[in-house]
Amino acid sequence: MGTTARGVAGGLATLNASGRVPAAQKMLTATATLDFASIAAGAVGTLTATVTGAATGDFVIVAPPGNLTAGLVFCGFVSAANTVTIRIINGTAGAVDPASATFGIAVLPAS
Repeated sequence: MGTTARGVAGGLATLNASGRVPAAQKMLTATATLDFASIAAGAVGTLTATVTGAATGDFVIVAPPGNLTAGLVFCGFVSAANTVTIRIINGTAGAVDPASATFGIAVLPAS
């Protein structure tokens, strides 16, 4: 059995000949300051952020600011190479204009 480390399915990644986790198996991280326009009730706001190395099909985790307005739901996905799209869905009964805020983004390889 090969040398292993945390990082992929089952919690293990195969190390390269240098004893390091290959770049393709590492989590990518970034922060982005996003300023969504006013989002109508039941509507969706969409912005993008650059995450170098992200590829379509990768898993995305978005960490919103601690003061996110109640009733807003967010998600993220890799929409193109190096680009993460973040969507905020307004589940409230009225328009919401989220304040500009810094979001944390993590991208994990799908395979």
